[in-house]
Amino acid sequence: MPVTRNVAWDRRLECFKGRDTTQYVLTAASMASACAACGGPLESGEPLSLLVNVTESTAPDGTSYVTFTDCVCHRRCSDPGLNVQRSQWVPNRLTPMAARMVLTQQSGNGQERLVPMLAYTLVPVVAFRENDGDLTSALVSILLFHGFQLAMSPDYAGILEDAVETSASCSFSLTGQGLITLSIGGRTLFGEQLHPDEAEDALWLEAARGGHVLVISGDNLVITTNGLDIRHAAAQGTLVIGTVPIHA
Repeated sequence: MPVTRNVAWDRRLECFKGRDTTQYVLTAASMASACAACGGPLESGEPLSLLVNVTESTAPDGTSYVTFTDCVCHRRCSDPGLNVQRSQWVPNRLTPMAARMVLTQQSGNGQERLVPMLAYTLVPVVAFRENDGDLTSALVSILLFHGFQLAMSPDYAGILEDAVETSASCSFSLTGQGLITLSIGGRTLFGEQLHPDEAEDALWLEAARGGHVLVISGDNLVITTNGLDIRHAAAQGTLVIGTVPIHA
């Protein structure tokens, strides 16, 4: 039973995660706040166990996909574990999660401009394997193919500075009634009806008049009702960014 810092895990996990196993274990532990078994809080430094469910499937085109779901428990509540199962590939089992914010960027002349931002991810995390190679994040791979870029830091100021416009296959549509839609490669990834008479929505729509939306995406984004945390994604190298043009 290997232990990384205070987190015990099943050695078979290395068969799937390889050299990324240690970072995966640490990321899963840092994202958890309550024991999946007893519901009690997870205190810093106490012995923990990581339990992982791995689902293997094959798409109609022959691509092998692996889906990871995990939870963290007090070690007194559960030993570490790894459960592997095979399932039919059903892409619509993935759940999109998103959050909107308005960021402020300082321009060269000292003025501020408002930047509309959309954070987007899919759960659970899905990876694929081609020609018996390493596992690759499906979401990150798609985004990089369409002109997004990796971000190594969760610092929003740096992200605003580094983000460049994505390829022409990415677009953000905005109707006069406040319906926003993100499309990549001809596929709609996200849509939401905003309400111009609500203050937060009105501010986001006002910022969007600048013509672009900053999209922050990838795996391991923590999106909750309390806010957005992109530190784990940056630490694991699964954070991608890009500015997407708006089409009215």
